[in-house]
This record gives sequence, structure tokens and C-alpha cells, in this order.
Amino acid sequence: MLNIQQDQAAGLRRIMAAPAPRIISIISAAATHDKSRLMTNLAASISDQGNKTLVVHASKESSESFYGINALPTLIDTGLKKIALNKAIHLSQHGFSIAKMMQKSQLDQMLNYSMSEYLTGLFNTLANQYEILLVDASLNKAHLLPISLLNDGEIIIQLTREPESIKDAYAMIKNIYSQIGRRHFGIIVDNATEQQAKVVFNNISSVAKRYMRVDLEFFGAIPKDDHLSKASQLGRSVVEAFPLATASNAFKKMALKLNYKQVAPAEFMSAQFAQEQYA
Repeated sequence: MLNIQQDQAAGLRRIMAAPAPRIISIISAAATHDKSRLMTNLAASISDQGNKTLVVHASKESSESFYGINALPTLIDTGLKKIALNKAIHLSQHGFSIAKMMQKSQLDQMLNYSMSEYLTGLFNTLANQYEILLVDASLNKAHLLPISLLNDGEIIIQLTREPESIKDAYAMIKNIYSQIGRRHFGIIVDNATEQQAKVVFNNISSVAKRYMRVDLEFFGAIPKDDHLSKASQLGRSVVEAFPLATASNAFKKMALKLNYKQVAPAEFMSAQFAQEQYA
């Protein structure tokens, strides 16, 4: 009962504190092919729930080919006046839009002040055009995201039950903590049942809380499901191709959790009660 109330209270904090629209960076301590698949299916699920969604690719690891954006101009190109913004945003076949922040070779380079300011302003502009921005991100050599806006915003970490993945996820949390101090992180556990994912989450959460006073929030589990691979081979999202699959249900749940405007009044009131009890 305590965990349920704490989850509800955390939900209320997100509802009360969440910017509208939202910018969410997702970094990964899992296999790279799983990251692109996660982003595509999550964005498709969010879009399917009626949200105008933009995915921004800013990752050294995940595949541009998976998104079909190899030849797409970058947002940095728009700042250099090489291309118009509308030419740097592509509407995917899955129902969400996608853009590429910069070339992979630039992701470890420190941006100069003017370009950092330009991208910050551009993200704020895009955030007023789209209801949810998902950033497929990776940390640079300084263990940070490319611009301060993303470091100060919401960050979700994808990991698996593999010991190396758990270790890498904790290292990411520790490195970001060492640069910008204590903050919240969301956790998604891939290739796991809900029960298995909760075990992983509870373990990493207790360690982060004990040694850094960092609070983690469980965002969901992605089950092992052959329908994910089948949908990918068909070039479709699992929610669109196999809407009743176990994986589809998991992505729908995560999309709802990220979509605050879908929170029911009863859930809000229950979370508010829990918040009052533990304030």
C-alpha cells in the first residue's frame, strides 16, 4: 500500500510540476537496437493517443537508418542558415515527426554559446508546436546532454536486467549527479516482465537513494515479445501492427503515463490525497 501511495504522490508531483508541452530525453544503458525500437514504438503510441509528437535524434549509438533520417539536414544546419526548419523535420510513417539535432560526429563536441542559445530557443519554439518532444539522446564526453535545457528537463534511462546494463545505468546517474547535482530520473526496464522490472528498479533505486539522495521513478517494463521484431521487420510500430500484443499494452501504458492530459480526475484526487499524507 505504501508503494502505491508513493507512486501516486510521485504522479501528482509530475502533474503539478510538468511543463506543458513536455521535453523528455531518453538515454540508454541497453543494446543500441533496442533504443531505436523503444523510441519508435513509444512515440507511435503517444501519437496514437492524440498527441502531436516530435522525436529529435541526438544519440551516438542509436541508428539513423532505423528512423530513415540518414540524409535529413540537422537542426544545427537551420541555425547556420543552410536550410529552412521545415526541411529539417520529417513526418514518419508511424504518425510522429522526427528531426536530427546534429551529425553524430558533432555529438561529443562542445557547442559554442551562440549555437547553444539557438538550439535552446528552437527547442522552446518546437515545444509550442508539438505536445511532446522525445529526445533520443546520449551523454557527451562531459557526461551531459548537448544543451542545458535538456540537462534541466526530464530524463528517462532505459536499461535491462543484465548486470552490465544496471551498472552502466547507475554510472549514468552518478555522472550526471556529479555535474549538475541531485535531480529525478525515470526508469524503463527492457526485456522484462513487470515483476522482473520492479525488482531491478527497486535495487537501483535504493542504491541511488542511499548514496546520492536521488529519487528514481518507475515508468514501465517492455516485455520480451516476438511481435516487436515482427512489427519492426514490417516497418510498422507494434501498436499499429499488433494492437493486442503484450508489448503493445506495455507501450500504451507508458504513453499514458507520459501524457498528463489523459490523467483521470479520480487518479488525480487519489494522488493528491497521497501527497497530503506524505508531505
